[in-house]
Amino acid sequence: MKKNVYTCTTFTGHYPVGTAAIVTAATQEKAAWLLNSELQLRGLLGDAKPEDMIPYPAGDPHDCRILTDGNY
Repeated sequence: MKKNVYTCTTFTGHYPVGTAAIVTAATQEKAAWLLNSELQLRGLLGDAKPEDMIPYPAGDPHDCRILTDGNY
């Protein structure tokens, strides 16, 4: 089964600052499940939603996606 690359920056982390993750999975649903499982192992909520798993590349004109740049 082909795996896709997804990025997510909307899940709840340890502190009220930006979060970012990269996940490989066959579907957005599986990607969210994998991410949430890993987050829960770290004592976090695991609240990533499938629709927040953004395929990479997804029409990006470049081979680069900035996930968080420290700008609050």
